[in-house]
Amino acid sequence: MTASPHSNQYLLEIGAEELPLEFLLSAPTELTDKVKAALDEQALPYGEMAVYVTPRRMALIIQELPELQEERTFKTKGPPIRVALDASGNPTQAGLGFARKLGVDFSQLVQETIEGETYMVLNQQLKGRPTQELLAELLPGLVLSLSGSHFMAWGSNTIRFSRPIRWLVSLWNNQHLPLSIGPVNSDVISHGHRVMAQGPVTIASVDAYLNSLKTEGAVMADQCQRRQLIWEELQASAQQMGGTVLENERLLDTVTMLVEQPSIVVGRFEERFLEIPEEVTTTVMTAHQKYFPVRDANGGKLMPYFMTVSNGRRQAAETIRHGNEKVLTARLEDARFFFLEDQKIPLIDRLESLKGITFQKGLGSMYEKALRLEKLAALVAGALKYDGPQQALTQRAAKLAKADLVTGMVFEFTELQGAMGRKYAALSGEPEPVAEAIFEHYLPRFTGDMVAQSPVGIAVSLADKIDTIVAVFSQKNAKLPSGSKDPLGLRRMASGIIQTVLENQLTVDLLTLMSQAYQELVSSAPATAKFEDEKTTLDLVNTFILQRFRGWLLEQDNRYDLIDAVLESDTPPLSNLADVLTRLDALKQLTQNENILKKVYEPANRIYKILGQHYNPQATVASVHADHFRDDSERALFEQLSRLESQGINTSYTQLSEQLSTLSPAVELFFEKVMVNDPDDTVRKNRYNLLSVLNRFYLKLACFTKLVV
Repeated sequence: MTASPHSNQYLLEIGAEELPLEFLLSAPTELTDKVKAALDEQALPYGEMAVYVTPRRMALIIQELPELQEERTFKTKGPPIRVALDASGNPTQAGLGFARKLGVDFSQLVQETIEGETYMVLNQQLKGRPTQELLAELLPGLVLSLSGSHFMAWGSNTIRFSRPIRWLVSLWNNQHLPLSIGPVNSDVISHGHRVMAQGPVTIASVDAYLNSLKTEGAVMADQCQRRQLIWEELQASAQQMGGTVLENERLLDTVTMLVEQPSIVVGRFEERFLEIPEEVTTTVMTAHQKYFPVRDANGGKLMPYFMTVSNGRRQAAETIRHGNEKVLTARLEDARFFFLEDQKIPLIDRLESLKGITFQKGLGSMYEKALRLEKLAALVAGALKYDGPQQALTQRAAKLAKADLVTGMVFEFTELQGAMGRKYAALSGEPEPVAEAIFEHYLPRFTGDMVAQSPVGIAVSLADKIDTIVAVFSQKNAKLPSGSKDPLGLRRMASGIIQTVLENQLTVDLLTLMSQAYQELVSSAPATAKFEDEKTTLDLVNTFILQRFRGWLLEQDNRYDLIDAVLESDTPPLSNLADVLTRLDALKQLTQNENILKKVYEPANRIYKILGQHYNPQATVASVHADHFRDDSERALFEQLSRLESQGINTSYTQLSEQLSTLSPAVELFFEKVMVNDPDDTVRKNRYNLLSVLNRFYLKLACFTKLVV
């Protein structure tokens, strides 16, 4: 049967040894994006695209593919005509060389203006190639270009992939489409579940793929269906025990990627372990064992049950249950021992032990970090205008914030840092705000996590993150984030600073706090320590945090040009993040009113470009001398600016943009009557100052040259 031009389907399955979790979580989106970009580049239309993953496979299905690639006009830009042609209009050696390089006669070239410059261009009509041929050519490279850590080479092969590739299935509709990835050649034979499948699975067509794997290979290849099934069975199992299971997105995503044929196994642990803090029990179950805790029907009190997602036969549930119960019991016994032992030493008495833990190479111990944190947190509390009691609580919390790192529980279960600090602080008799701040200062711990909300927690959280970022960036050859690598979690900390400030609606100058953090770091360091100078360090930190802030603003569906315009105003963004949002909202309103926007944008853009390096951000109306005016248009503009200076300082940004729009006629008249670059040095400088005052008011709102109008 011959498919119609756009009803073809294609399947590529890559079978491998068990793929790592992080690769399975990122690969579907990355492969989809890469394939779409490649097909778009080849002018190859396509319909829906899906990527399915299990621990042993990754499958790509593309719908509605044509038989042939569309014909394309391929443009090759050559040298400008001023280089390609001589004064008489004859081709130069450069022009002839371009034509020769492309294998065409010079007469086949045409002239085309691109971005204001006219070039010699060759337009070639390319015939479409068979889609099957293109897919076999493109896809192997795209698969091997997927990113991830710890990629492997195997056997005598030179190719690298997340895990060794064992088989390939490649189908065009219901026919095998041969392709190869390294030494592995494609076929129509897939492989099912390691234990439950009876043998190889023949894939007869693209449409049959999912069902054939399910019925013959005992594999549920669609991860969305697996996830839904797991969640439904977890809920049903919890209900049978008279309890409920709380949704845990991260854990659910994890277990979905660990199985090909899920089944739920319910286990039990001794009730005496419920005496351990709940944070400990649930962390052991979820983070270490990938179990789902069971709570009572109201979702509150923890019950002595757990649920695990098995990748084995349901008949083996009893064996699986027994094994998991033994493992969990051993882990909880350890946790119970640590909890009882840790309580024998109050947190305050553990500070000296922090000297044995390195903060970062070249940056001293956690004890020295704690001393800096205590001082910086006090400065943050002062900047946030806390009263005396709150400042005292902030310093106490900062002093104890890292003490739980030397407890047995946190040493064994590092995920519990902060949570155990809160628990041990409360058991040691510390005030509740101090205990809560010890937990909150680590927030947010991951994307989507909450931020510190208590006053004391906010101050300690900001101080801790600022100290760490400044300390790392102050080091020569520091381990700064690069690509997907961020071993110290600095990006998360920068995002945490931004979220904490904005979600708590704080007005705080982060630039000042970063400077104070640097000075405290340098003053308390040994004489042998080597640091970058303050300006270099803070410029790097400022750029780094602004990158995260810009990314956050983009995630809120703001236009990139509006973001750039407000970030590059005269007001440093990190001196007041909330002010950036206010200006962004005002700029949005302005761009929706074309009449006012034109009256603001055009003069602002013109003035900014004329001034260039002559802009004086410190200029005020007092810097402009009326006795140097040569034209009434200067005086008229100056008088309007004087009124704006006296009235506009405390105005809203929306009102400011309206006021700036009223200056448009005076600005137009000024440029019509006056030459800014007057030969007289005194007159010229006075006009620069006049325009600088006006430019300062435009830049108070945004850098209008960044707008795409």
